[in-house]
Amino acid sequence: MSESFGKIQNRILSDARVKAEDTLKEAEEKARRTIEQTKAQAQKDADEIIARAQLEAGALRRSILSSRIRTNRLRMLEEKNRIVQSVLHSVEEKLAGIATSAEFQDALKRFVTEAVEAVGAEQSVVRVGFREASKRHFDEVGKIVPKGTKLVIEEQPIEELGGVVASDSEGKIVYNNSFKARLDRLDTQLLVLISSTIFSE
Repeated sequence: MSESFGKIQNRILSDARVKAEDTLKEAEEKARRTIEQTKAQAQKDADEIIARAQLEAGALRRSILSSRIRTNRLRMLEEKNRIVQSVLHSVEEKLAGIATSAEFQDALKRFVTEAVEAVGAEQSVVRVGFREASKRHFDEVGKIVPKGTKLVIEEQPIEELGGVVASDSEGKIVYNNSFKARLDRLDTQLLVLISSTIFSE
């Protein structure tokens, strides 16, 4: 009986690995698009994901009939989590190198605009820092920030992946619009989306 469970588990894990490799690029692209969604769309997705997760959680609780099945399910979840984390790591690497892509200028302007508007101060300080970004990348940004805004170009990427942080002149109001912060804000939704995409759940 134990051997049969082991074979079933190994086959399921093997199938998941193969499928993950085939869908890795698609999952990364879907993850990237998710990050770019508007707040309204993100809220809608979050509501749907939460409702779906609640149904799945209920089904999972009802399906655990014995400690052996529970152990096998936990092993499967650990393997799935490892695969999902590898996708997230790949996404982070691509985001960190965005300064070398054609999309960088538009993304930078959008990040700066969002951060300045979120702070809402007449005089604000905007810090920008991206890996492999040069001074010419930031020339256009100086033209779109409001008068009275101080633009600070960091030598290192902000929070490792890069991004924009805006604050009022006294530093009392701060809006972190780095890639890391944006990923953290979408953490639960993003994990569920990647998992459902890879494993068709």
